[in-house]
Amino acid sequence: MTSRQSVRPSGWGQLLVAALLGLALLFAAATPALAHKDHQKKMAEAARLAKEAAQPGTQAPSAGTAPAMTHAAGGEMMDGMPMGMDRSQMSFFARLVDWFGRLHPLVVHFPIAFFPAALITAIAGKRRPSFAAPVQFLVVAGGIFAPIAAGAGWLAAMASEPETVLNYHRWLGVAIAFAGAGLAIWAWRRPWEDRGAGMILALTVMTLAIAAQGFMGAGLTHGMDHMMF
Repeated sequence: MTSRQSVRPSGWGQLLVAALLGLALLFAAATPALAHKDHQKKMAEAARLAKEAAQPGTQAPSAGTAPAMTHAAGGEMMDGMPMGMDRSQMSFFARLVDWFGRLHPLVVHFPIAFFPAALITAIAGKRRPSFAAPVQFLVVAGGIFAPIAAGAGWLAAMASEPETVLNYHRWLGVAIAFAGAGLAIWAWRRPWEDRGAGMILALTVMTLAIAAQGFMGAGLTHGMDHMMF
């Protein structure tokens, strides 16, 4: 009877499922709003370039230099809002989607912290069982925040110009989100395996994936040579 009660999903498991379903619904409903925002972004950029070209003594940028200027203009790719755009012209839902996307730099730090901490705690718990007590909480919390961070990241960069690093960053984030959710369900339903070899191996792979994801994320904002010595 005790064993059955210990594996029964409860509040955390229901919250994890609700988070995944909510993100799926948000993606489905956000497509029209993001398409409209992309159109507004292109119109605002075209208006800015036309205004600069009309100023005396200003050379109009060529087609090859426009993307670089847009990228260097102050984080327009990740912010999702071109400079000078009036938010009052956006619908409430478009503003909500844009706001949720800008949560990505904040929320992404939670899975970055939770999963490596769970790995260290699980390894230390093999020698000191009392140290292993927080493993289940850390894995479940990381599994909840990972899909939220991935969803916010997709929304933040949905209207950005496609590039190789961004594509890798997007899909690795999706893999981390689903793997993190799976680990959370495993840790919630089978807490006695939180110090097992399988959990430690899975957390090691997750930590390495998060490190690679963080490197690419920093490369998108600071350049891929940001770690040069």
